[in-house]
Amino acid sequence: MKTILGVVLMFSAVSFSQVQSGIINYTAEMNLKHKKEFIEGIKEKEDLAMNIKQQVINHYKNAESDYYELHFNEDESYYFHDPSLRQDASYNIGSKAGLDPYYQNTNSSLIIEDSRIFNFVAHQPLDWMITNNSKMIGDFKCYKAKTTETLYSRQGHFYNRDIIAWFAPEIPVRFGPKNYSGLPGLVLEVKKKEFTITATKINLNPDEKKLKIKQVDKDEKVISQKEVNKRIADMMKDYDKR
Repeated sequence: MKTILGVVLMFSAVSFSQVQSGIINYTAEMNLKHKKEFIEGIKEKEDLAMNIKQQVINHYKNAESDYYELHFNEDESYYFHDPSLRQDASYNIGSKAGLDPYYQNTNSSLIIEDSRIFNFVAHQPLDWMITNNSKMIGDFKCYKAKTTETLYSRQGHFYNRDIIAWFAPEIPVRFGPKNYSGLPGLVLEVKKKEFTITATKINLNPDEKKLKIKQVDKDEKVISQKEVNKRIADMMKDYDKR
């Protein structure tokens, strides 16, 4: 076991080109700039009671990290939140990086989110632009990739979020946290406006008994992001009628 810059690397004689499975631990932190901007925005809201404002501000000021695991074999991956590592058992707003698990199958190009609200949702692969920018994350030379993610708000309009990912070609698998995958190397860091997700522990030779990949049953109904957007719009219409 070797610790470098906070990243724990565990592997035996296996070469990176022969990677067949792995367990990767990630930590997500709310970005300080986003936290500051959100708090300033809450302070300026005139339609919120002072006690509510203070409560929201305290939640953001005390936001803790979130912890995740990515388990993968040659063809599939499963990414999920690990609540057991939270220091505070009470309510905490966390990193804003989400709690839903993601299943990916590279053979079928499936990326499915197990949504707490909409059940199973299919995500389209992202269109990445790979740059020449590089940096070291632990022992791995990583390259920067960029994309824009289009999302649908509860207010009924589309908006864009720029995504930056750093991937390691030395680990030649096309997996990463959430749906931020499909690059020619394992994604070790993802940054968007609200949060940053970073790999903190890399095990490229895991005990197969500990490998957890929860597949989506063939009988399960998987809906598209377009259907999710429609359901959000319908939910907001019903809410406005109240």
